[in-house]
Amino acid sequence: MQYSCLSYDVRDRIALITLNRPDKLNSLTQVFWKEIRQALETGDQNPEVIVHMITGSGRAFCAGDDISVLARLQDPGDADDLFVNCIYALVDTVAHLRKPMISAVNGFAYGGGCELVLLSDLAVASERATFALPEGRIGAFPAIFSAFGPALLGLKATNELSLLGEPVSARRAFDIGLVNRVVPHEELTEKATVIAEQMIKSSPVALRIIKETSSKILGDNLHHFWVSCQRFAREVARTDDFLEGATAFMEKRSPRFVGH
Repeated sequence: MQYSCLSYDVRDRIALITLNRPDKLNSLTQVFWKEIRQALETGDQNPEVIVHMITGSGRAFCAGDDISVLARLQDPGDADDLFVNCIYALVDTVAHLRKPMISAVNGFAYGGGCELVLLSDLAVASERATFALPEGRIGAFPAIFSAFGPALLGLKATNELSLLGEPVSARRAFDIGLVNRVVPHEELTEKATVIAEQMIKSSPVALRIIKETSSKILGDNLHHFWVSCQRFAREVARTDDFLEGATAFMEKRSPRFVGH
């Protein structure tokens, strides 16, 4: 199928998904969330694919949600579409993938981009990559990380990223278990491909069973995530702080939060 926000290519049994809005730092829109889900579903159903790999084009892996989209979420229908039909639907797909997913993090992995790395089975990061969950600074919260981070990384590491909102280096991401390898920037694709090729040496049946077993932790937390999405769409997205935070970000000024 044709994609507007990403490129999809199958090479040597690896389904390569390249996030491709470099002028917007690969920031996520409703269409973008849906296309990532469709690409993963396509690879999962293709018998020629053994491993999914996600990377970004340009300077960013993914800079998170497009703030101009978030600023328009005062309509309840739009908020439900984004958080339930787009974000929740993608996470549900990832939780039930039968084939492993690798993130090759080439640059900024902020917000939803950092959360995609969290959900990956393995992650390789360029030494130039940085990771952050700055949602609180626009009056929002990282719904995916809040739901799955404590089980996957631990409470302290989750809180370091989500409560502080400060960027951390690739080395710090490695230290807390968010990524498996940190490699020279120019070697990122090569090193990530080597890891994918190592997995391909195993039986697809074995990989599927390992994947299904290890991903159970995601399935166990899906209800919690569903509640978080509902709360975001029906509570947070309608607050004055959320509108102020998104507006201030686009106007390149500090937000003036009022606490409601």
